[in-house]
Amino acid sequence: MFIRHFAAAVALSFACGAAAAALPPLAADSAALDRSYIPALMLSNGKDPAKAKTAQEAYEQAWAAFAAKQRTARPGNAEWAKMFAIIDKANADARAALAAGNLKDAHNAQEEVRHALWHERKALGVAYQPDLLTSFHGPMELIIDSVQDKAPAAIGPAEIAKMRPLLAQARSEWQVVKSAQWSAEDYGLDAARIESYRAAVVAEDKALDELAAALDSGDGARIAKAAPAIKPPFAKAYAAFGVFPQ
Repeated sequence: MFIRHFAAAVALSFACGAAAAALPPLAADSAALDRSYIPALMLSNGKDPAKAKTAQEAYEQAWAAFAAKQRTARPGNAEWAKMFAIIDKANADARAALAAGNLKDAHNAQEEVRHALWHERKALGVAYQPDLLTSFHGPMELIIDSVQDKAPAAIGPAEIAKMRPLLAQARSEWQVVKSAQWSAEDYGLDAARIESYRAAVVAEDKALDELAAALDSGDGARIAKAAPAIKPPFAKAYAAFGVFPQ
């Protein structure tokens, strides 16, 4: 089995051997689900309602398979049952929004699915590589929000002071993403998606470095450009765990 290990230098290394155990059932079922869920989530954030609806339908089939295996896996666990209730409602909300042609509301509903699963896997101590990306997503969005709709001249010392700890948090979360050991085979990544992930990691490192340099420069225009630039590499890395319709 191949182990995917991203070291601090962002080099991608593969090692052979029996050191990597297969994913536990919840993680394995989550990986199978995400291959359909991630396209549904990301396509609802696009501009093609037909593709978004098709992706949602494929995801709902995958969700049915996931739920058939996992819904009764933890009897007596109230939080586990609550997670399924949240996701069932989110799925219904996403379906309704897509039927009405409202991609934004569909996307917001689908985000609830990701966060519900993320929180429950964390609570159960289940290691799952896409969850590390979700942990990075939080400070990343706060960084972007810090400059959104602001003119470069309005990005001054106060804004920079607020962004520095957010950048430190984002870099810490990103280091966890890079240093984790995981099997690309277990997550069903083919060669093209492995390469896409690798390239995204390199690009994210560069984007975070540029944001740090921009903050040090105090140049509002540079900061306004660098802050949102940390999102596309993240999105590319996360997308690698999905299988998108051709």
